[in-house]
Amino acid sequence: MHNKFFTTLVACLLLTLTINAQNLKINVGVNVGMSQLFHNTQFETTPMYNQYRFTKVAVEAHSPPDYEYTWADFAHDYKLRSNFVQPRFGISAHFTYKDWPLLFAVEAMSSPSSYEKLAYGFIAGFGKEFFTYDDNYFFSFLGGYKFVRDNGFGAATIVNSIGHKEAREQAATYFNPQQPLGKKTGNLFTIRGGLGKELGEARMMRIGVEGYGELDLTPKTTRQSRMTNFGAQFFLRFKL
Repeated sequence: MHNKFFTTLVACLLLTLTINAQNLKINVGVNVGMSQLFHNTQFETTPMYNQYRFTKVAVEAHSPPDYEYTWADFAHDYKLRSNFVQPRFGISAHFTYKDWPLLFAVEAMSSPSSYEKLAYGFIAGFGKEFFTYDDNYFFSFLGGYKFVRDNGFGAATIVNSIGHKEAREQAATYFNPQQPLGKKTGNLFTIRGGLGKELGEARMMRIGVEGYGELDLTPKTTRQSRMTNFGAQFFLRFKL
């Protein structure tokens, strides 16, 4: 009974989309930019503390008997930081319907924790485009919810938080604990604003720049470290 109802519902949705396909607007494209992650991790509660204990033994073995190598010394020597910048690049698809102020998007972008890892996101929010008087340029605005699966969040976040270049490069060769910062998914509030231009007689191509901010709404009792990030990106998109 439930399977029959579900099949009927899906069929109705597909029929509705088929009938109204001409009203569905889809833009797909590539994005390239930078972002700054503000994770605010308490490093002493992560596996990085094991690195401190190992370093403490090595340092104190070559120091005067009364010398104590503290966590503060370690954090200073490694230049631990709670935010850092990473390049971002990837692809995205945006969906709008008629002129409704609603926007849905899916994206696969490099992680704000590491350009070597991917983060997958789904965005749903209120958004609108405003064209200039000559219809060549447009401004865009979006505010809403984003669900993200960030495969770079965790070990790479900690490694790239080491400001000391040599220590960071060395840690990257062996530091790889499983989910040291907790789960890799997050619920974010996102706000975006951009400026773009449509090209060609058919105006099927778009180029522009977009700034964005993403605030992590995940309860700190679930995951103390944050996925909050801010950035900007250039985009090239095509209308389908």
